[in-house]
Amino acid sequence: MCGILGKISKKVNKQEFKLDLKQLQHRGPDDSGVYFDENISLGHTRLSLLDSTSNGHQPMISRCEDFIIIFNGEIYNFKEIKGKLIQKGYKFSSHTDTEVILYGYIEYREKIVAKLNGMFAFSIYDKKTKKLFLARDRSGIKPLYYFQDNKIFSFSSEIKILKKYSP
Repeated sequence: MCGILGKISKKVNKQEFKLDLKQLQHRGPDDSGVYFDENISLGHTRLSLLDSTSNGHQPMISRCEDFIIIFNGEIYNFKEIKGKLIQKGYKFSSHTDTEVILYGYIEYREKIVAKLNGMFAFSIYDKKTKKLFLARDRSGIKPLYYFQDNKIFSFSSEIKILKKYSP
């Protein structure tokens, strides 16, 4: 179990975001990380299962530095997908399913979701296009809640963090 948290708004409040992320620490006590850009904040709390080294740290940034992923779950067929991506020339620095999703997205875009066998919720941010892609497993095993109004879009592994936005 891990925790993911994201927010898109005109004003990034790093301190507030980090406090919100602390509320997810029980979901991932092994590590945590944040990524901030102009209008986006991404955070992750990690429970290390596959690769306990720092190579599995999240948010994970692609080699080209254009894509950032935060992921909660487990992909059962990640080794098979990884093998196909290696044949296409992708290089990996971890033994995580997170990195496989990241490079799978770069190769297949949204179609990567159909190739994933497992339970998952993830977000990938494309820095060049300023687009955020969210996905979760077809059965909804891994939670992914979101809130949107005319000022912000926020998502989380737990709804309690988003309740502060509702009237």
